[in-house]
Amino acid sequence: MPIVDCPTGARERGRVHGEALRIVIGEKIARWHQAIGEAYGEPPAVFLSRFLGATNFRAMSASLTPDLLDEVTGIAEGATIAEETAYALQLMDEEWWFSKSTGDGHCSSLAIAPAGGRPTLVGQTMDLPRWHDGAQALLRIAADDGHETLVFTSAGMIGLMGLNGQGIGVCVNTLSQLGVSRSGLPVAFAMRGALARSNAGDAADFLRRVPHASGQNYQLGDRYGIKTLECSAGGAVELDVDSGRSLHTNHPLKSRDSLFPGVNLSGSENSRGRLASLVADLSADAALAVDAEIVKSALSACRADGAVSIVPGLEDPITESMTIGAVVYEIGDTISLSVCAGPPAIEGWMRLTPRQG
Repeated sequence: MPIVDCPTGARERGRVHGEALRIVIGEKIARWHQAIGEAYGEPPAVFLSRFLGATNFRAMSASLTPDLLDEVTGIAEGATIAEETAYALQLMDEEWWFSKSTGDGHCSSLAIAPAGGRPTLVGQTMDLPRWHDGAQALLRIAADDGHETLVFTSAGMIGLMGLNGQGIGVCVNTLSQLGVSRSGLPVAFAMRGALARSNAGDAADFLRRVPHASGQNYQLGDRYGIKTLECSAGGAVELDVDSGRSLHTNHPLKSRDSLFPGVNLSGSENSRGRLASLVADLSADAALAVDAEIVKSALSACRADGAVSIVPGLEDPITESMTIGAVVYEIGDTISLSVCAGPPAIEGWMRLTPRQG
């Protein structure tokens, strides 16, 4: 998995990202366009024109996270692709609900509060359509105050999840049952906006304040504690933390901002099964004994009734989901990110420490 060192300036860090991963981004776009044709039954140019023409996420992105919009422009310049294509690449969750994609997603996330000298732990599996496989990358972004931000991403995107040197980690998972807005802030921009804050409280305040385009759960952690917010077009709802742990999959546990009347807020059998798997492996009774290795094992679980780690078959189409990566953050006196590219059951982990300013 490539690690791309990105400078402080927004447009320049995007340009460095795009240039370093230019070939990978081009190959990924070809797979993405193929997947659009297979999944939606229309040429990618037609679908993307209709998608961007019927939505206005850009205005909210420009208002609330203008630096990230500049970063997208830089990605387009570095990768030598159209700026509109680079922008559309950021709108993954929004593309899903606009296309009326079936299913409720597959990411599984967790946050465990510090206790007994053990640091805060935050982690997740990132489960995406198989066309993202081969595009995994880690961005190491410098900041003016000297700290670094580590962002796991799919090449060409501003980020999927991350940890910064000030000691805040952000993980996410889709909540497709919740309300959406064609003019809200897209998930990628909301995630990076939260990650730019200095602590979990400030990140939570940012997520409460912004209008959201998509239903999404955000797991936040810093060295003092954890917060979980289920966000949607109807607002942000903070969950109560049970026994110092927050476990989440792809159905809302508290928000009732339904996408439409009668939507099944209890989620699919698969989502409930993955949540049960996390509960079994991260027992509240053993909360003090949980460490990063136990969390990695929980994220690697492949139980038949709810596999947290999704290993693709040899013949799976590019539109099918798989675990393209997983992260575990340890946030205490020292800060580290463990990351793997691919299902954690079959891939090794790499551990990095962001520079603290």
